[in-house]
Amino acid sequence: MSRWRWFRIGLAVLVASLVFYGGFELGRARSGFSIVDSILERLVQRREVGRLRVENESLQHRVAAAEIGQRVDRQAQSETQRMIGDLQAETSRQQQELQFYRGLVARQFGAGTLRVQELKIRREEDRRYLVLITLVQAAARDSVANGTVSLAIDGTRGGALIQLPLAEVEVNKRRELPFSLRFFQQVEVSIELPEEFQPASLLVEYRQGRGAEPARQIFTWRVEGEPETPVL
Repeated sequence: MSRWRWFRIGLAVLVASLVFYGGFELGRARSGFSIVDSILERLVQRREVGRLRVENESLQHRVAAAEIGQRVDRQAQSETQRMIGDLQAETSRQQQELQFYRGLVARQFGAGTLRVQELKIRREEDRRYLVLITLVQAAARDSVANGTVSLAIDGTRGGALIQLPLAEVEVNKRRELPFSLRFFQQVEVSIELPEEFQPASLLVEYRQGRGAEPARQIFTWRVEGEPETPVL
């Protein structure tokens, strides 16, 4: 069989197929079916499926973020509760220590007693010194002690015993210095001694409030880092 004959047979089959498909589509068109509408509907459906897929992914991301946020909130709440527990335990421990030290100070000095716990003298220049007065209060409660502190220096000059009040030796000529303490406070006093004056001791006077009776304590003149000078 020649090639031309095969070509004619193939062409006839193709024409028959087209006629058949055309008749098929014509029948569907007569029954109300449109291939164009079908293609457009499929495109719309694919577009809707894509939109729903994107929306679903977005919702999944939101759910995941919400779950992470809840876990973070639970962890933060747990950490906060742990920190509160630690702070409460630390506060309780500090209160116990405070009560213990209060008891020690009260047994040594008496409850409610205000006194000079320590006095230090440091040389600043030739005749200028810094006096450090540490006041303590063994209060049973958290009461604040307010008042003033002053001092006088006993010594000799030209063989005579004399006493120099604070106003004569304090660099700013103050007669007293204020204090306000709950447990302790260090009061600094800058003084300058006159020439040829040999100090021997300090008289510290302190009182709580105006008009109250002052308390007094005497300390030996001793400069930090220097040997004690004997009083002749």
